Amino acid sequence: MSSTGASGRAEGGQLEERVDLSAETASKISQARTLVASSPSNLRDALALLAALEKRCRVGNDTPSLVRVCEACLDLCKEAGDDEALLATLKNLSTRRSQKAKAIGALVTKCLPWVVDEGDGFTPIVIAEGNEAAAKA
Repeated sequence: MSSTGASGRAEGGQLEERVDLSAETASKISQARTLVASSPSNLRDALALLAALEKRCRVGNDTPSLVRVCEACLDLCKEAGDDEALLATLKNLSTRRSQKAKAIGALVTKCLPWVVDEGDGFTPIVIAEGNEAAAKA
């Protein structure tokens, strides 16, 4: 199921182990999408499923799978229309200990079109009254 390979240098000059979780990632993302498609109230369960996989990808140094998991989490929140979950997920994923820079870059790239006006690309979208606290958190 998982195979390891050498990737990058760890302390002392040894090579860091890289775990390939791409097959499991595809399976879990599909499972999470099915959960949310059956009922948007299953969003929390789907995010919990992907959170465990996100940690395995991050700790296992599988950056491509990590990026896919992070993007899938944000997509699920957006598709379910749960802005509060979207903000909480974005904050949670971006502030994880030892989060990979590529994952943070993917989070920003994914969310940027959702928060700026399409006209000039620099004007923030107006936040509905009452959601300001959630957006600033």
